[in-house]
Amino acid sequence: MFLFTVAVFALCLGVTHASYSQLDWSDCGSDPRVSITKIDVSPMPIVLPGPIHLTLQVKADLSISDIQIHMDVKRHTFLLDLPIPCLFHVGSCTYENSCPGLPLLDTMVAEDWAGIMAGLGGQIRTMLTTVPGLNTTACPVPPATINIQQYTLNLPPVPSILSFFAEGDYKAHVTATDKSTGQQLICLKLALTIKEKEEPCTGIFCG
Repeated sequence: MFLFTVAVFALCLGVTHASYSQLDWSDCGSDPRVSITKIDVSPMPIVLPGPIHLTLQVKADLSISDIQIHMDVKRHTFLLDLPIPCLFHVGSCTYENSCPGLPLLDTMVAEDWAGIMAGLGGQIRTMLTTVPGLNTTACPVPPATINIQQYTLNLPPVPSILSFFAEGDYKAHVTATDKSTGQQLICLKLALTIKEKEEPCTGIFCG
């Protein structure tokens, strides 16, 4: 679920100065059977387009099948935190899911959200195949341990349809709920900074 969150959250940008030098995250009430011990993304601020290096350590002592993922994303401004709407499946969205992660990634690739998510979803699927003992085709997903260290994902530039977003500081509240029982399985709070890559000056007024 967190891997899917990274793919979507990395496209939610806003205007302000760079506040975070590392990913700020906390568990806000995950099920005790889901232990999240480390999440790290570097470099921070994240620069788009460009590579990021993801570290993730999670242990789930339960089988997971039918879940719903909800993201509440806000952009920090001088006066207040502004909610980011759900546009082109990016932002404060709710994602229905028949089995954790993979069906959402399949949909992301097939529909190519915002015109750029097919490539990113494919990269995440490839990354999951490198996790020892993780069955990426099973549903429900059996208990598993995920230990990803500094895996490189290449993030795309901001697409023109999202050009009204710009670089800035963001906070997200992410939950995953078991739809059959209504039980909250995962709750995460994330805060990070994203910048757009500066293009070299090539005009006659440069220098």
